[in-house]
Amino acid sequence: YQVRITFDESGIREAFCTCPYDWGGWCKHIVAVLLTCARQPEQVEARQPVDALLADLDGDQVRTLLLRLVEHHPELTDILEAEVQSLKARAIASKSQKSRQRKTSIDASAFRRQVRAILHSLDHMHPSEAYWQVSSVVGQVRQVLEQAWEFIEARDGENALRILEALTEEYVDGWTMLDDSDGDASSLFYDLGSAWTEALLTADLTPQEREMWASRLTRWQAELSDYGIDDVFDAAQAAALHGWDYPPLQRVLQGEITEQGAWEDEVPWYADDLAVARLNVLERQGRYEEYLYLAEAEGQMERRLTMLVKLGRVQEAVDQGLQYMTTAEEAQALAQALRERGAVEEALRIAEHGLSLEGPKASLARWLRDAASSAGQTGRALDAAVIAFRESPSLADYQAVQELAGDRWPELRSELLEHLRQTKSYYPQAQVEIFLHEGLIDDAIAAVGETTSYYLVEPVVDAAIERRPDWAIRACRQQAEPIMDQGRSQHYH
Repeated sequence: YQVRITFDESGIREAFCTCPYDWGGWCKHIVAVLLTCARQPEQVEARQPVDALLADLDGDQVRTLLLRLVEHHPELTDILEAEVQSLKARAIASKSQKSRQRKTSIDASAFRRQVRAILHSLDHMHPSEAYWQVSSVVGQVRQVLEQAWEFIEARDGENALRILEALTEEYVDGWTMLDDSDGDASSLFYDLGSAWTEALLTADLTPQEREMWASRLTRWQAELSDYGIDDVFDAAQAAALHGWDYPPLQRVLQGEITEQGAWEDEVPWYADDLAVARLNVLERQGRYEEYLYLAEAEGQMERRLTMLVKLGRVQEAVDQGLQYMTTAEEAQALAQALRERGAVEEALRIAEHGLSLEGPKASLARWLRDAASSAGQTGRALDAAVIAFRESPSLADYQAVQELAGDRWPELRSELLEHLRQTKSYYPQAQVEIFLHEGLIDDAIAAVGETTSYYLVEPVVDAAIERRPDWAIRACRQQAEPIMDQGRSQHYH
């Protein structure tokens, strides 16, 4: 059998085996592969990446290789046809932008066949087996969507619309064949909505064409609403109906900014989504002053400030940031942009100001801690490190304070430990790790409290077994007795 396991930063993303096992969970072959990787890594052969394998082949050899692959795997034909069309069309689109030549229209039928084949790839599987492959199927459809995004980013909205039309029609017709228990299949529609919005704003469409696209989006949305998937195409419909010649939008782009923003009547719920799409298109087209006007009118302060930095208007960005920012998240975005621009002192100043604003501050405090430390400003770094710890304690944050504190560490250590003792948490992992790190067994026991999590109790038991054996025995019994009493052998460790 063939086993395929895909990892990401959080661990195992998906696992697949060609065996007929269909009782849910992983088959023994997947488990065996994982155990081999973990316990006998020397038996795992690391092969060359595909790009390295192809690096020394010339054009004729690559062509021969592709023809052989298609001969043995005819299902690759649709994928290959779609990829070739995309490559050619993007190359022509790139030349067209420079020479103003007419763009070449792609044939969307290859993309349509590709999506249809992906959706039907689970037809031969038992439902319980197919369930585990839904995320993989949706991932393959997302790869087709990525090709539409490549055209959008190349400012070829017309070809992007052709791909999106084929993809959306096939997916709306066929997605109900997939098990959507985890929401993977339906989540794609929200990504489709974003792509449609930017493609419609990128394409040069007549009013009649815009009305036609709005009508199709309305029809698709009506079909999806029957399944409880609401409002995914609202921003795209507005983009189609309003285009760029919507009078309130035109006034904003000319610098006439009012409290109503780019809207005539009540501001709709999707206003932020549409504003972001418009800003992305304006940036690709190099219409920076209009970008700044629209960002201001629509309350997109973070984007306005970071664009000012990109344009080299650093002092203007700093002044407006200090005056108008309201959240720590906005401050962090501006501080990062300033630092990338080389304006380190301004970045640190903005970050410090951001710590007085609303919203979660742990991420900003950690950023300021590291940035100030890199700039040799230990005092600033230490202040930020303490804030980061208090906002969201962790062993790493605790050790960062210790590293920066120098002679102040004994005093700060006492303050931080007392803060931990007073902090109540549903899952006190940070308290347990830090107290054990400091050898404070009684504090670790108190932090665990009535928690039944094996992963929290186990390290405390290991540390307390000699000094607090009675507690360790009680904790182990609390873990073991329910399992033994109920016969749940699968929970043995």
